[in-house]
Amino acid sequence: MTAIIEKYRPRNISELIVSQRIIQEIRNWINLWKEGTPVKKALILYGPPGSGKTTTATVLANEAGVPLVEMNASDERNADAMKRVALMASQYGDLMNIGRENDTGFEKIILIDEADNIFEGRSRATGGDSGGITELSKIVNRTRNPIILTMNDFYAFRRKSASRDIINNSLVLEYKQYKRRGDSDYKMFRTRLSQRIRDIASREGLKYSQDLVDRIMEKNSDDIRGTINDSLAAFSFADEPELAVELTYRDVQTNIYNTIHTTFKDRIYDKTLSELMDKDFTTEDYLMWLDKNLPAEAPDLKDLSEAYDLLSQSDRFIGRVIKKQHYAFKGYAEEIAAGIYTRLENQNQSYVKYEFPSYIMKMSRMRETREARKSVTTKISKLTHSGKKRTNDNLWFFAGLIKGKENLEDLTDRLDLSEKEINVLKKR
Repeated sequence: MTAIIEKYRPRNISELIVSQRIIQEIRNWINLWKEGTPVKKALILYGPPGSGKTTTATVLANEAGVPLVEMNASDERNADAMKRVALMASQYGDLMNIGRENDTGFEKIILIDEADNIFEGRSRATGGDSGGITELSKIVNRTRNPIILTMNDFYAFRRKSASRDIINNSLVLEYKQYKRRGDSDYKMFRTRLSQRIRDIASREGLKYSQDLVDRIMEKNSDDIRGTINDSLAAFSFADEPELAVELTYRDVQTNIYNTIHTTFKDRIYDKTLSELMDKDFTTEDYLMWLDKNLPAEAPDLKDLSEAYDLLSQSDRFIGRVIKKQHYAFKGYAEEIAAGIYTRLENQNQSYVKYEFPSYIMKMSRMRETREARKSVTTKISKLTHSGKKRTNDNLWFFAGLIKGKENLEDLTDRLDLSEKEINVLKKR
């Protein structure tokens, strides 16, 4: 099926199955590049897998008639790799394009896939990426060619040190096909996706079934690639299409944002429980997200009070997990919390942008600070041939030392210090 999907991949922007608002914003961004007056150097596209982010980069390059230079998740993502691949691609022309007419104002489009997986502060000594985001920030600032960054979890990327400059210099678009079921974007999305599947099935000689497509759409939500793949696979089972629907089931981890949306907006209890069974976050995180965003969903104080009462009952089972070390209680907590929408008789019907719980954010920052402190202590300890305890006690000396600009640059180069590690010293 992969070959068929590639065969019918969109060739221009108008063929993308996304809202007209998103298409227009992308066109405006690339047109400014063509005119040589880009306001934002990069384009950040974030959303769930299969929503068309990478395909968008491909069709933009096709329409512009320029090559697409890709750095994907399997590539090394540290500062050196960024310099070798992305910096060279962003600054210098393509030898293959010498002499070729090009009126776009740029030589290529650079795609950095799954940019939210780039790490910033991991030590080279222990392996992994180091300084990738800092280097990417420099590349975005200096680039002479459009850069597209795709992400599954934009909010995780936003919390990383050195990401702010990248975001400020980027047009950020969420690849969300619709805000809620039943709105005009939702109906348009289903209509266009059904038509795309019908067209592919006709060309491939497969018998189309709208009933199967509807059921697969319900299962895959806004996963375009998954819906097309599963539908074509089901059509291939001419004798037993019902069995095909079950066989094409794929386990897909759901992120916290989607699950909160399902809990409040879809109001389908079994679907929420299904997502919680295959979650990539903790039960405690789920309860804190509900706690943070309840006021936005419950404008009525009576509803809000009853919802928090239900949430407190769920939280009691988390207490029992800690007290008795019996983790089955987490299941009870989830089953109670998943029904929180039943307490909202006058729920907010407007779009709600769910906010990240401040407690989790504070804990994350504290953890990052502790890790940065440990890392910079280890580096200085190796440089000075001193024990870690003594080095930790004497960090005040290095904090004073880096107040001089030359000393700061020298120590940063010697120890390959990240922005977080430098901040740890500055705060001593």
